[in-house]
Amino acid sequence: MLPSSLIARALSKLLSHDDAARKLLATHAGETMQVRMPPFSTTLKISETGDFVAGDTSLSEKDLSVSVEFPLTSLPLIAQGKEAALRSAKISGQAAILQDVSKAFASLPLAAEAELERVVGPILATEAVRFFKALKALGDNAQSSLHEAGKRYLHDEAQLIAERDDVSQFASDIQRLRIDVQRLQARVAKLA
Repeated sequence: MLPSSLIARALSKLLSHDDAARKLLATHAGETMQVRMPPFSTTLKISETGDFVAGDTSLSEKDLSVSVEFPLTSLPLIAQGKEAALRSAKISGQAAILQDVSKAFASLPLAAEAELERVVGPILATEAVRFFKALKALGDNAQSSLHEAGKRYLHDEAQLIAERDDVSQFASDIQRLRIDVQRLQARVAKLA
């Protein structure tokens, strides 16, 4: 398990490339955020400069500004993007902090490329980023293909979902039947 101090330093290093993100985070100075994915947990505190520092891991749930808990089953969703992962997360506390942290993290991929470029050089850094983008695109394509295949199966093969035209035809048939029943009741009432 990575210590909170190491995670805080890495995130602060990446945020050092984006002053706007640090200013946004600085508005939440002193707030504490805990991210858990059992059995792992990290607590981070936002400093006055908009950086992260290691927070007190012994804080109770009520002492935290915001806490986010991801079930272990959401690990594959993280690769699909933050929206998919956040849908499976249990969030408690001030959601506004989490929204601002998410906005600040939007610039992290570019910052990660810049940091990687310093270590391995521009060509290898560009290729590594291109590789990770292709990997993400592959995951997105697999997700959309699986979604389309599931939709086709439910509609065409299993016939569990009706087409829009069939539903509207059924609704108009029901309406016509209702009118016919009312007419029949009127005739029966006249005869009686």
